[in-house]
Amino acid sequence: MLNSVQEIKSIFADHDDLFIQEEQFDQTALFLIGYKTLIDFTKSNLYIRQMAKMSSTVHELFTNLSDQLDVDTDQMIKAVVEGKLVLLSDKERNAVLEPVSRNLNRSIDQPKNESIILGPMDAFGEDIDINVGLLRKWLSTERLCHNSYLVGELAKRRISMLYIKGKAPNALIEKVDRHLKEIESDIETINDLNKHFGQRKFNPVSYLFSTEIPNQAIESLKKNRIVLFLDNYPFALVFPHLFLDMLSTVNDRNFPNGLSVMIRVLRGLGALATLILPALYVALTSVNPDVLKVDLALFISESREGIPLTPIIETLTMVVIVDLIIEAIVRLPKSVGPAITMVGGIILGQAMVEAKLVSNLLVIVITAMLIASSSVVGVQNSLYIRALKYPILILASVYGILGVFAGLTFVCIYLASLTSCDIPYMTFRIKGKGDSN
Repeated sequence: MLNSVQEIKSIFADHDDLFIQEEQFDQTALFLIGYKTLIDFTKSNLYIRQMAKMSSTVHELFTNLSDQLDVDTDQMIKAVVEGKLVLLSDKERNAVLEPVSRNLNRSIDQPKNESIILGPMDAFGEDIDINVGLLRKWLSTERLCHNSYLVGELAKRRISMLYIKGKAPNALIEKVDRHLKEIESDIETINDLNKHFGQRKFNPVSYLFSTEIPNQAIESLKKNRIVLFLDNYPFALVFPHLFLDMLSTVNDRNFPNGLSVMIRVLRGLGALATLILPALYVALTSVNPDVLKVDLALFISESREGIPLTPIIETLTMVVIVDLIIEAIVRLPKSVGPAITMVGGIILGQAMVEAKLVSNLLVIVITAMLIASSSVVGVQNSLYIRALKYPILILASVYGILGVFAGLTFVCIYLASLTSCDIPYMTFRIKGKGDSN
């Protein structure tokens, strides 16, 4: 068995956080092997000593400690990497133990990326078992099914699939199950998971809708969808992602029906305004000013007096700057990010207006677009809506109002062509097993 210890030492020679601790029991040398960054060695060793007092022989000690006895070297190495404790003796015995692990997980906290006005304040964390437990706590039914998968080549990661039996379509469950079982490469990002579900390379719309709110995930389960959890990822991934996800949340139902409908209509108007406001400005100032009333056309012309840039260059410059400001808000530290970007944006906008590089009207249009783009649900939805405004803007600079409508038509056709496991992105609801056609 000393040969096994030496072999493990050589394999983990570059691992400074590996410990190999020698202990004595019944005139037998015992070796405890594991990662000190994953295992609480003091408490684990104390537990082994207590079990040793209750055991008369080494064989009895090993039997009391574990069911995994006398495994080969490869299994011992795998156990160490997975954060388990390996116990070896100099009498050709070994055991794999479940140690007292270090607490590397944060407790249940409030949502950081989604604002809740009325509703529970719990949020998902990095521990996949805690996340599944939150769903079972809120949805106490034997129909909530849970399947686990271990995927990856170098870094093995757990993926959990949850669905309500009798609601989610069998065809959808089978397709997701097949896709997850076929994963052989490492899953580092959500985009990696999207690729295994068949997402096209340059498709800006994700197949998976992320939420950190358990209530939202449960609502998706009740609407015949599947929820995925990725280990060390504090979000639930709802599959498939549908267009209506950007317009409604489960917490909207805490308001009276009239207010709930009004909120969803406003979000829809926000998405539409994000797409067309910059394009309309370009179309009405450079291609089709004749569609405006004379007074309004003269007002717009006066606001652009002395500006050397063409409307399309002027608008593209402001749109790109605004997108850069939004990205800076995300990347800068939370303590200084909003203040720096807000002050910088105000100073920059004012300076550009005073230097007559952009018009006052364009600043109003871009500000309205920025506010409108933040009204939709989900950061990923806001991002792709902002990305789709660029082709409409280019078409508007060439064809005017006709280009705006043509761009909107192309966007609608494109979104309608998207499918996830044969489920259209623009569908209103997914039919469950018991639903009639």
